[in-house]
Amino acid sequence: MEIWLAILALLAGLWYWFDSLRSRELTLRQCRQFCGQNHVQFLDQSVHVSRIMFGRTASGRLCIRRFYLFEFSIAGTDRYHGVAVTAAGRLEYLSLLHPDGEIIEGCLPSGG
Repeated sequence: MEIWLAILALLAGLWYWFDSLRSRELTLRQCRQFCGQNHVQFLDQSVHVSRIMFGRTASGRLCIRRFYLFEFSIAGTDRYHGVAVTAAGRLEYLSLLHPDGEIIEGCLPSGG
């Protein structure tokens, strides 16, 4: 019985790892594209997780919600922050905290 629990824990860990990689790649791609559309430079070509929590999708399905932070520049010598939120394999929210006002894309209902 213990071996089955160990195998189950290993499989759950692998699933979480692959799901995290997939979520990060989605976020990276969307942030890069969004920065390009808004004529700002996506810095460091990376995003990092700032928070992970359980949540529900708009349809009520349980999911892992990940909050990412990234940085962008307007003139090349400045740094500003952006925020992205993913859940269930899709981007829920993307925002550039621009000094002239926040630029938001994809405010989707979180479902709770």
